[in-house]
Amino acid sequence: MIKVLILSTILILQLSCTWAFVPLSSSVRTAKSSSRLAAAEESSISRRDVLNKFSFASIASIGILSTSSVESASASGGATAGGAYLLSAKQRYNARVQAGVKSFAALESSLESGSLDATKAYFTTDDAGGWKDSSAAGYLLANAFRRSSTTPPDSLPTVKKWKAFAAEMDVLQKALKKKDAKNVKVSYEKGSGLLDLYLESVELPPVLELK
Repeated sequence: MIKVLILSTILILQLSCTWAFVPLSSSVRTAKSSSRLAAAEESSISRRDVLNKFSFASIASIGILSTSSVESASASGGATAGGAYLLSAKQRYNARVQAGVKSFAALESSLESGSLDATKAYFTTDDAGGWKDSSAAGYLLANAFRRSSTTPPDSLPTVKKWKAFAAEMDVLQKALKKKDAKNVKVSYEKGSGLLDLYLESVELPPVLELK
């Protein structure tokens, strides 16, 4: 649209310059009456005025459209700020995080019974829903909640909450290696609370609702 207006304006300016220097018609040149000559000159001037005003209006319109386009791009956040990528990241990692939360929540019943088998499987499997996959997705999802591409990940509230939960999972795994069912359960309960804080920060339901 802007290109069309620019080309139109250039054409109008060229025409205005050409018409400004077009000699008067033969009838006017040969006219002996000064009043008729003055009328012809007045008509030529009026024609130039109209063209000049139209050219100015076209240029002003281009300026307005250009400004509007820039403002629209800035307001949208746009791809330059990574908006499209971040939205895609949220959609891509949400499902993986939720799958991991469901698997984590399912460990409660086995821990209540004193069994560590399901918990061991959760931390050792490579399948979706296991700790390896969901922990990677959890961090990436947290990192997608940013307003600037230059913000360090560790300064993001979402990343801080994720790291707090992940740190407790490290404590749980140490207890798991020692087959310390009591401390595994204690760490699991602490982790559940930290996980809820993380889920809230990334706009997902709490653990109980994702079971």
